Amino acid sequence: MEKTGAQMEMSSGVDVRDGEVVSKDIGMYEKEFRIAYGAKAELVKREIKDFKYALGDQWSEEDKVALEKAKIKPATDNQIAPNLYLLTGLERQNRTDFKAFPEGEEDGLRAEIATFLFKKSIEVSGYSDKSSEQFKDGITCGESYLEMYLENDESLINGRPKWKKLDGCQVYPDPNSREYDFGDARYVYKVTKDITKEDLINLFPERAEEIKGISDGKLHLDLDTGEKAHVQKRDYGTTSGAGYSGDGYKGEECVDLIERYYRKSVLHSFVGDKKTGTIIEAESGEKADRFIAEYVRSIDEAEAAHAVMMATGGMDPAVHAQIMVPEDRGRYIHIKKYVKEMWVCSFVPGQNDALADERAWFYPKWKSFHIIPYYARFSTAPLSGDDRHLLVQGLVHGVKNAQDRHNKATTLMIRHLNSSVNSGWLSEQDAWVNADDVRNFGSVPGINLEYKTGKGKPERITPSPLSNAHSEISRDALEKMKMSLGINADLLAVQQGGSDSGRAIALRQKQGLLMVQELFDNLTRSRKMAGRFVLSQIGKIFDTETAKKILGESFLIKNFPPLQLMNPETMEQEPMKDEYGVPMQYDKEMADLAIAEVLSGSLGDYDVSIGEAVSSETMRMANALELKEISSGLPGVIPPELLIEESQLPQSTKTKIVTAIKNARVPTTGPGPVLGGSGIMRPGGQNGQAQG
Repeated sequence: MEKTGAQMEMSSGVDVRDGEVVSKDIGMYEKEFRIAYGAKAELVKREIKDFKYALGDQWSEEDKVALEKAKIKPATDNQIAPNLYLLTGLERQNRTDFKAFPEGEEDGLRAEIATFLFKKSIEVSGYSDKSSEQFKDGITCGESYLEMYLENDESLINGRPKWKKLDGCQVYPDPNSREYDFGDARYVYKVTKDITKEDLINLFPERAEEIKGISDGKLHLDLDTGEKAHVQKRDYGTTSGAGYSGDGYKGEECVDLIERYYRKSVLHSFVGDKKTGTIIEAESGEKADRFIAEYVRSIDEAEAAHAVMMATGGMDPAVHAQIMVPEDRGRYIHIKKYVKEMWVCSFVPGQNDALADERAWFYPKWKSFHIIPYYARFSTAPLSGDDRHLLVQGLVHGVKNAQDRHNKATTLMIRHLNSSVNSGWLSEQDAWVNADDVRNFGSVPGINLEYKTGKGKPERITPSPLSNAHSEISRDALEKMKMSLGINADLLAVQQGGSDSGRAIALRQKQGLLMVQELFDNLTRSRKMAGRFVLSQIGKIFDTETAKKILGESFLIKNFPPLQLMNPETMEQEPMKDEYGVPMQYDKEMADLAIAEVLSGSLGDYDVSIGEAVSSETMRMANALELKEISSGLPGVIPPELLIEESQLPQSTKTKIVTAIKNARVPTTGPGPVLGGSGIMRPGGQNGQAQG
């Protein structure tokens, strides 16, 4: 059932009038953003506190003031950071590469091409480093985001992929969204604070005069991000400057930019073929009507021409009846349907008009939000209001109380120790020769103190022992932090004097990370989303010629062998020649066709699934060892080429070995068996005479 205009306005945030889609007033969007911000404000505040704890700022201002008045220096024993360093180190040590896995056997070649282009995209975009940054921030505060954009400084045709990490205080999704990938969100807001008017004009040059006239373009909300954010519009440019101080550019008037990514219902026209059941989208309704009208007119013209030939006797009626097949004038129909497109509306707070309201640069190849989220611990529990921030958590939030107890217990123990070191002396009245020296230097090493003759010998007062209660509180807090973090350091360590195999050690370490497995599973989930997005935009990053350079000539020769034709002169098979008469090294047309299919961006919908391949050296060695054991148990089943490919040898060495194996399989040419004079096959001799 088609939706009415009112229903579309409710579901897509647009107003539909007579089939035309009209954007809402910017004031409505700004109000909507403030609602989204209010739903996430508590989470943003908590995330800032989580970052401070992870970086070592773990005392509140009230506690600092109170301790300063008491002349006590607060002790900070940061036990959170080492655990975060451990997880980030494990993530970096076990990084994975993008790999395209074929859905069927016929998709293997296309998947291999996609994998080559994937790896190049990851290399030039720096995705691995950005993903590690995303993981580090995500496990600290609970969330982090990545955004890909294309930089066209070097080429106006092929964009250079770049990734930008976004903090939680820059991304505000629909509060009603519950899906990890924003699949059910109506909109996602991206906020960029303190962008100069000059940079904004570079992004929107057609609105230069309006931008210069902005008097107050600030949100006036507590959205400090701590760093200059990146802004993208259409082909995206990077904004940076040495004058940036963290709160804006000194001496320059700055504004805030809000980008609303949303699904917009737009009327599309399709041409349906009732004969074949296919439906093709038309560029416009006018072109769809024109195509159908031309088809009907061609039928009318054909029938009129046949009628003229019949009237003039130019064709036998019996022959005409056989070749004249009646066409269905209603074969093609014009179908109209509202389709959700991805749009972006960019505006400055307080302004009446948007700077731009247009299709997102990644549509139609990518039909969802392009911001890739990472949530360390993600829940869809039905919480609302101030409790919503509990749905997204990192590792720091759950151990802040235990860290506070540990710091305070440590501070009190140090205070107790310092106050009891110079515990004083027990002496008779007026026993010291110089009481001031005792008072000022009584605890100084090597001091010579004199007491008066006839007086009793002074005795040092024994210091009271340290508080066992404080020590127990500190140890208990450390144990609670270890349990809350879920990292069993004992299992991760190599047992001293042990002789466990590498696989046994890897298994024990995997058990030690069992409670934090969700963190790495969600990272894999986010990376697969990023991989699918890159695959959809691969046609904007490479063209056919640049893709060929990346694949390499050896790959093309191996997978696209030229067509072999019979030479009539030599009666031998020879490779097909190009237009210059030179034998082709590979079939260029087939190569271009396969590469174009990958660059179309729709390969991931049906033919190829995106996953990750093992790139850790330790895991690759373990896999190669396991493959070798299987080969030993099942001799002759696994081809040696596969064993060589999975080994840790350099690629050039692998190629030489594989080539040598193939050459060894080719039978040696020599005199074969011949028929002797008596009709008996004899090896290599003539007329039945044996050689040598």
